[in-house]
Order: sequence, then C-alpha cells, then structure tokens
Amino acid sequence: MSHYTSIKTKYTNFNVLKKVINKLGYPYAEYKSNENIEVTIIYPKNLKSSIYDSSYQNYLAFKSNKLSYDIITDSQSWTQKEITNTFLRKLELNYGYSETIHQALDLGFIRSKVITTNNKNNRFIFQRCVEIKR
Repeated sequence: MSHYTSIKTKYTNFNVLKKVINKLGYPYAEYKSNENIEVTIIYPKNLKSSIYDSSYQNYLAFKSNKLSYDIITDSQSWTQKEITNTFLRKLELNYGYSETIHQALDLGFIRSKVITTNNKNNRFIFQRCVEIKR
C-alpha cells in the first residue's frame, strides 16, 4: 500500500501534467511543437506591491527535456516563494498520485473500491485478475 505525504518526482507524462494543472485550477498555455507548458501562477491584481506592471502575469514554464521537464520561471514569480512553493507542492502530490493511477490502469489493474477515512484521506484499492495456466 502506498501513502503519499511528500513526493519527489520527475514530470515525464505530458497528458498527466496538463490534467493535474487543470485539476488544480491554474490556467496554462500549451505549446505543442515541443510539448512545453506555461502556467500562470500569480495574477498581478492579487499582489499587494505596486512595483508589478498590472498587465504582467507571473508564470512557471515546464520545458520538455526529452525524458522529463525542466521548470523555468520569471524572476518576479520566483520572488513570490510561498505562492510558488505551494503550487509546486500541490503539483508534486497530485502528479504523483495521478501518474500512479495512470500506470496502474495501463498495467491492467481495476480500481475496485474507494475508502474515505476519518481524516479525509482516500484509499483506493486496485485489483487485477491474473489467469495462470498449468
């Protein structure tokens, strides 16, 4: 049984990455030519400092590195470390969870049961029937 509280992961699946960013409610731009994604994480109207141009949106970009993605950001987003770190923590946890589910389904497992515990965690039980011929 797996339990995720913190995950260190590489982002390798373009479709799962897009799905998770969308699930988290962040707008993003997709560049299909090289499978890059740019995510707007901070809107200027939410910032309390007047040094930011009101037309500028702060972003993180996921740049394809053939086998995984590099994370790139503009200098103004990087100064908002708490917002950036919160986004990255949510992304890591949800990406790891989604990729695990995706891989299990690809391997022929079926999600047979969802159990919600008292502390609002969900447990997913997967099963896979294997026929053994003798």
